[in-house]
Amino acid sequence: MSNAKLADQAKTFEVLAWVAVVTLSVQFLVFLKLLTLIGPIAVAIRVGDTTGLREVIQPVLYRLVDVLPALIYLGGLFAAAKIFGRVARGDLFSKANSEGLAEVGSSLLWGAAASALIVPWIKSWLDGEYGFGGIRLEMETWVIAVIGGAILILGKMMAQAGRLQTELSEII
Repeated sequence: MSNAKLADQAKTFEVLAWVAVVTLSVQFLVFLKLLTLIGPIAVAIRVGDTTGLREVIQPVLYRLVDVLPALIYLGGLFAAAKIFGRVARGDLFSKANSEGLAEVGSSLLWGAAASALIVPWIKSWLDGEYGFGGIRLEMETWVIAVIGGAILILGKMMAQAGRLQTELSEII
């Protein structure tokens, strides 16, 4: 594949990544419906009704917990968009790209962990159970975690290769 074709593909994926970032961000705002919940929270705070405050805050917390994995994945999207932008400008094997790959992989791993372990645990606490809420393992969670691990390792391998290249260049 020529560098020009690679740059064109990277530009396309950069645009797609930024469209995904914007779309997900708007979806979060719609899903969370925070604007409709601010009024009842403000009233409960103003009148000092702690029981009422807990009742109106709990749906907000549930919504935030539900989107936690997606928020973590959003960080990976940001990192991927930046990688695509650098590749489109001809920056292929840079330290920034290897760190970006590791960040994408880490985001996928942490997002999968949040989906499988952290979200059920937090929800059990919000429900007043104060214990471990179980594990929610789905096939997609496993796939995302494994691919995240692979991308994380590739990023670290790329960083190691860059360091070795620098050492070889200094020797020669």
